Amino acid sequence: MELLDSRRLTGPNLVWDSPGALLDVAFSEEHRQVVAYWTSEIRLLLAAAGLPAMGIATKSRKHGAWLVAGGPIDQLYGLIDVSEMAWNLAVAKVLDELGLVHSDIIRFQPLEGIEPSPDSSPDWDEIANRLTTEANPALIALQQAALEHRVSFFWDDDFASVGMGETSKTWPIRALPSPTDIDWAFFGDVPLAVVTGTNGKSTNIRLLSYIADCAGFTNGSTSTDWIRVGQDVLDTGDYSGPGGARTVLRDPRVEIAFLETARGGLLRRGAGVERARVALITNVAEDHMGQYGIHSVEDLVEAKMIVARLVRDGGVLVLNADDPALVKGTASLSGQEICWFSLDYLNEKVVSHVRDGGRACAVKEGAVTYWGSDGPIQVAAVDHIPITLEGKAAYNVSNCLSAAAVALELGIPLAAVQKGLTHFESTPDSNPGRSNYFQVGDIQVLLDYAHNVHGLTAILSTTALLGAKRRILTLSTAGDRTENEIRQLAAEAARFGVEEIIVSDCIGYERELGTGGVPRILQDELHKHGIQSTATHTELDATKIAFERARPGDILILLVKAERSACVDIIRKEAALRSK
Repeated sequence: MELLDSRRLTGPNLVWDSPGALLDVAFSEEHRQVVAYWTSEIRLLLAAAGLPAMGIATKSRKHGAWLVAGGPIDQLYGLIDVSEMAWNLAVAKVLDELGLVHSDIIRFQPLEGIEPSPDSSPDWDEIANRLTTEANPALIALQQAALEHRVSFFWDDDFASVGMGETSKTWPIRALPSPTDIDWAFFGDVPLAVVTGTNGKSTNIRLLSYIADCAGFTNGSTSTDWIRVGQDVLDTGDYSGPGGARTVLRDPRVEIAFLETARGGLLRRGAGVERARVALITNVAEDHMGQYGIHSVEDLVEAKMIVARLVRDGGVLVLNADDPALVKGTASLSGQEICWFSLDYLNEKVVSHVRDGGRACAVKEGAVTYWGSDGPIQVAAVDHIPITLEGKAAYNVSNCLSAAAVALELGIPLAAVQKGLTHFESTPDSNPGRSNYFQVGDIQVLLDYAHNVHGLTAILSTTALLGAKRRILTLSTAGDRTENEIRQLAAEAARFGVEEIIVSDCIGYERELGTGGVPRILQDELHKHGIQSTATHTELDATKIAFERARPGDILILLVKAERSACVDIIRKEAALRSK
């Protein structure tokens, strides 16, 4: 029996919609009674601590369970301590029943009236002091008032805010106004879309931001690369979680917002908002297996579907009808307005949905077409949309369909959607690291970061249509993937018959596998498929080798994450040299 992790849940999450404390625990089947014991102990401890009863839940996971106790947002750290104490007491009971010696995991002194453990050390006073110190009645009062006025409420360790964007205000967490002193009529929500999925999230965010620019809106967006308001990049880095969402939605310039919402943030903390006008799930494919209790595509679908709960009150859920796992995973949904998108308007899901009066966005007669309350509307011809490469890049056709659907459901004018689709180009500035195409003398270059099999398949399918003599591929990924995921990347490259492959580490992302771990696995798998490859240390080294080996008519497929900027510099340098 082991406590793997404990953390706060601050928004709608895989267990429920409320904040709480989560314990991720592991145990063997013969020790499963520890869950029932934790449930009993946590009830006693919550009552003894004077914490309100806000729900208790257990969720079975592979090799263990998630144990969740709901609690007030001002005392979640203390709630974690209380929950851990309940776990330790539960473990002690199991060990007693089995006649085993208590382990060092028993750390807390039980409260009065609870059977003590001889191996525990007194720690309850520290927990009680933390709960007292954390308590912030003004925060709870503001949260409750915002709920009663149906106004969005955001909080963190330093600030609390009500409203969104241009109709928001933020105060220090310990200097909050009384709800009776607030003019609640001022506050409201801006049009908001959250975007999740395995691949295509960032491209959708950037395409939507460009469409909003075309409509004249000051828009805020978050992604795995930056936080952005209008043309101002507020910060760089991975802001696809709740922190980025709060930053954007507290900015008074924001009139419309687009939030990339990654799997990690949803599982670690929950969604960064409680409601949105539109939620998009681009697709769901195997990625990051084994992390945060995710062990299958079905688990991933369940995690991504957290965003469906954000659009219950008149909002729209935009879903990929070409994704079988996603279609299957949404079978139990009820009461939500759905807009399906598909590469083919004859997709069975689209046909039946539109026939029943539903909304959809699909390719019909070579054009992105939207079915809404006014019937079908032709948005833009696919071959007039630059990022689709005249329709060859099917994955970007799909991204355009979903972005068009989201934009139209948000009420962005059709003319702005049309202009956005037909003028947006995927460059290192507008869409860094996502389908950046270059003509470098007499060779073609594609810079991307296809970090899973689903993404790599899309890239290799597209490049197979571009008429190159040979394909030279640089291949790397982060070391937090499972060995099976890494081997699948290599196997997919072999299946597509890539002529030359250069493997490397992803510098700074070696993680559990360490230096050389990823390229070693990639090379071993490629060798099993009869393919010899070259190994080098960095993505930059791999890019240089690719250019050295390139011949006229080749295409270089550079899959780069950590050293993207440096690789772009190499591409531009080579373009300048080869143009002379």
